[in-house]
Amino acid sequence: MKKISLLLVACATLLFASCESKESNNSEEQAAVETETTEVVAETPSYVGSYEGTLPCADCSGILTKLTVREDTTYDLSTEYLGKKDDKFEESGVYELNGDLIVLITPSSGEKTYYKILENSVALVDSTGVLNTGELADKYILTKIAQ
Repeated sequence: MKKISLLLVACATLLFASCESKESNNSEEQAAVETETTEVVAETPSYVGSYEGTLPCADCSGILTKLTVREDTTYDLSTEYLGKKDDKFEESGVYELNGDLIVLITPSSGEKTYYKILENSVALVDSTGVLNTGELADKYILTKIAQ
């Protein structure tokens, strides 16, 4: 009888020991998964956001321009020709990134408009990405709006 009791105590001890090590392994695995999960979070690209400014206009006092660029490659563009009646336009579409250029694609025509990504701003440029260097160069820049 003593042998059976001793055998039962030994089995119970082994059972507790094996459960304890499994819990320890599960805790280690859970910590590893949590570490991996936090490392996957990506930052929003710096160019994503809203910009505004007044672009030059040949026959009005300026073109109030508001551009919102989203991370999902969509954009909204609002232009208002200042000093003219009923000259406000809204457009939404998709854009492409080409190096440091945001290329807006007008949905109705496929026409492309190019903005060069600068620090906290974008500049309206030609299709080669060349910044305007004339006396109105700073008028082609849209400044990022704090969100």
